[in-house]
Amino acid sequence: MKRLIGLFSLLRKDLLVILFALFNRHTPKQYRMAILAILLYFISPIDIVPDAIPFMGIVDDVVIVPSLLAVIRRFLPEEVVSDSEYSAEHYGRYLPVVAVIASLLLLLWTGMVIYGIYKLIFS
Repeated sequence: MKRLIGLFSLLRKDLLVILFALFNRHTPKQYRMAILAILLYFISPIDIVPDAIPFMGIVDDVVIVPSLLAVIRRFLPEEVVSDSEYSAEHYGRYLPVVAVIASLLLLLWTGMVIYGIYKLIFS
């Protein structure tokens, strides 16, 4: 979790621009697939350098993911980037509220899964 917070604070605006570009209908399909692949690599437990290696596991994510996102942003059409930057500026102020709501929903979902497993095992 610490890794996510640290990387997100460094790349907050760029990450928002990329996420808005992902959902922009003018973004070419190959760029959408590349953005999804990068985001899946970031959250995936399978990395080039495993996270179990104390320092190198985190450095691999901190170097590879932002580099790939910067390359994708460079190749996106200008109209997509400008629309995404506008959306990131406009909706970026609501990000803390969205993060709190998402965290609460994640905790609720986790609680429901634990409760379901408990009921499955002990009833």
